[in-house]
Order: sequence, then structure tokens, then C-alpha cells
Amino acid sequence: MKKRLLLTLFIVLISLLTLSSCGSVEVTWIDADGTLIYTEEFSKDEEVPQRDLPADSDEWHYIKWRQIVSTEKSVTYIADRVANQKATWKDADGKVLEVKSIPVGEKIPERELPADTDKWHYTDWSEVYEGNEYIYVAQRELREDYFVGNVFQIIIKDLAGTPLGTGTGFVFNKDGWFITNAHVMEDAYQAVAIFEIRDSATGESFTTLEIKNCSYIHYDKDIFIGKIEKYSKVSRHYKDISFQSNHSVGDITYSVGYPNSAVSMEIHKGEIKNDLSSLYDKLYSGISYIASDSYLAPGSSGGILINEDAEVIGMTTLGWFDSDDNFELGAAI
Repeated sequence: MKKRLLLTLFIVLISLLTLSSCGSVEVTWIDADGTLIYTEEFSKDEEVPQRDLPADSDEWHYIKWRQIVSTEKSVTYIADRVANQKATWKDADGKVLEVKSIPVGEKIPERELPADTDKWHYTDWSEVYEGNEYIYVAQRELREDYFVGNVFQIIIKDLAGTPLGTGTGFVFNKDGWFITNAHVMEDAYQAVAIFEIRDSATGESFTTLEIKNCSYIHYDKDIFIGKIEKYSKVSRHYKDISFQSNHSVGDITYSVGYPNSAVSMEIHKGEIKNDLSSLYDKLYSGISYIASDSYLAPGSSGGILINEDAEVIGMTTLGWFDSDDNFELGAAI
């Protein structure tokens, strides 16, 4: 009887020990802000599985699970994370090219500049830091060769063929019709248009064509419209460049022409400063002037002032210089 009782007690003790060793543990995983992600019960002898970290977001990058509570009945893990820094790449016109979220401390990857076009040459990225965002804007320059079929140098001559002065002209259709300032052509007995286009017939690096036709001239408005002879020799380089009448103070401008009788076309960046037109000009002469600090000089007259979309907003006409002969401001009709 005693043996049977002892055996029974021994079996009960073993059962109690077994039950004790098989107790459960509640395991909880939470986000860094305390949000519950998972909760699950496991036996004490069971291995707790590795959970995937929460997915990265634009704001956060998750790095590891960290245990913050450990008792006989519960274990809690928290997802450690670091704030991301945002990198945005934009074209010069504001178009977003790419957006990336990058963990703080990691180097922001380099990105290739946009491909050059027939109009723009890309030079570099400019960097601006705002809040937690790096903004990279592609810097670009207008390509002179974009305008070689439209913008040309004018040389005026006397009866004997002696050069008297220079100016700039702008071709506005494929037949060779162009516009320039009336004061450029005022004393001309002869005039030629010089394009920076190789002349296959002569081998010269420039193509020289004659100006013989005057369709319209108005000295008060300072406008001359004429036609270039045999423009078909260079018309393959013609661009259908748009005109735009809308502009505002602060807008980016570029002057395109031949200041100081330059051998090659020059493009100068600036911005619109104010409206120079007087009430008399607007009411009686019908002229509106745009003031810009895009560089002008003698020889620029009859060139073009364009906006950041390479649309023509005016015809460059005159410039102001200080007492030390430094350029201050230019006007375009």
C-alpha cells in the first residue's frame, strides 16, 4: 500500500514539473511609436521566430528589433528606426526627375545630368537644403548653335563697299524674312548677313548672304523687315522659334546677338528689371520696352531677347553704361 502511494505521489510530482516547464510566453512586437505590429504566444522551450521589420517609408528607415521587456510571461521587441533624408532632383524648368529617401548618415548618390538637347547644354547640379530635403536643380546653358540659322550678324557698307558698322538680325521664317532695328540699316548702301554656318562652296567657316529687299521700315518704332537673298543655302538650320508677349519683372532673360561686333554669337543671361515704356510710347508710338540686365552693347541692336523657354519676347535695341563704361541695363522692343 505504501509503495503504491509513493508511486502515485511520484507521478503527480513529475506531472507538475512537466506542466511547469511547458508554460507559455507572450511575445509582442511594436513599432517605434508604440503601435502594435504582432503578438503571439510561444512555449518557453520554443524558439521565437525572426520577424520582418516594418517596410521603410519616405520618412523612416528601419534598422533592427530591440528587446525592451523580458519576464517569465512576456517579451517585447521594438522596431528601431532612423529618419530618412529626402533627395529630389529637378530639371531647370522645375520638372521633377527623381525622388529618393536616404537614411541619415548615408551619402546621397550622384545622379547623371539630363542629356543635352539641341537647345540646352547641362553643366552641373545646384544644391539647396530645405528642412530634411536636399533639392538638386540641373543647371544648363543655351547652346549658341541652336540659333545659327536664325540669328546672324549684319554688316552695313557704303557705296564703295567699306564697312560702316554692324548689327544683329533675326530670321523668322524659312523664306529668309528677318527683322532688325531701323537704326542698324539707316546709313547702309549695301548690307550682308553673316551666318555661323560653314559654306560648303567656298570652304569658309561662315556663310555670307546679301540683303537686298526691304519690306518695311519705321524709324519711330525702330523696326526694319527685309529678306535675305539665297537663304535656302542655310535654311536647313532654321528653327521655328516662338514669340511670347507675356513676361514679368524677375523673369530670366537671355540676349542673343553680336555685341561689340563680336566674331561669334554671344548669349548673356539676366532678368527683367522693369517696364521702360512711357505712356507716350504706348499711346502714340505703339512701342513697349522691356528692361533687362542681359548684356547688350553696340552690335547687339536687332538681336533677340528670349525667356527661359527660348521664346522671343523682344528685339534688343539699346543699352545704358555708367561713367566707367560698365553695362547697367538694356532695352528690348
